[in-house]
Amino acid sequence: MKKIIFISSVCGVGKTSTCDYIKSNNLLDNYAIFDADDLLNIHDYNDNILFYEDNVKVAVEKSDNKNIVLGSCINPVEIKKIRMPSNVETYKMILIYCSNEELEKRLKLRDKSRNCSSDEFIKGQIEYQNYMLNHKDLFNMCIDNTDISTKETSKKIIDYINNNK
Repeated sequence: MKKIIFISSVCGVGKTSTCDYIKSNNLLDNYAIFDADDLLNIHDYNDNILFYEDNVKVAVEKSDNKNIVLGSCINPVEIKKIRMPSNVETYKMILIYCSNEELEKRLKLRDKSRNCSSDEFIKGQIEYQNYMLNHKDLFNMCIDNTDISTKETSKKIIDYINNNK
């Protein structure tokens, strides 16, 4: 049976950087580390719930005998709507967030080809982050990474995972 740890945040907070750091430094040997964007393209879906379900299925298929860390924009309300594969024993959710001002700054610094720097996109991400923060009590752990590095964020996540096996 597999365990899944979701690292959740809006675009620009650092979930991909955090997952990449953990993976490239081999900090969780018994976990397969994925970013949802690397598994499937959300733009191929009209339904977020179906995208998340398919994402979990692909992660489970690619993880061999390992547990899973999955970076995703999923929130704790949506996750209750997806059907987990029968071989998934449990899941935990970790929220990474930063101040709205820092989020705007990070998104404006992104490469223009990623289409993340428009005022409309940024406003939507801030609203979604505020939605997630209004549901903080549904996450197993929350990390404000406004003023901490990817390395420090990763350490907090690894410590949480290692202490909650």
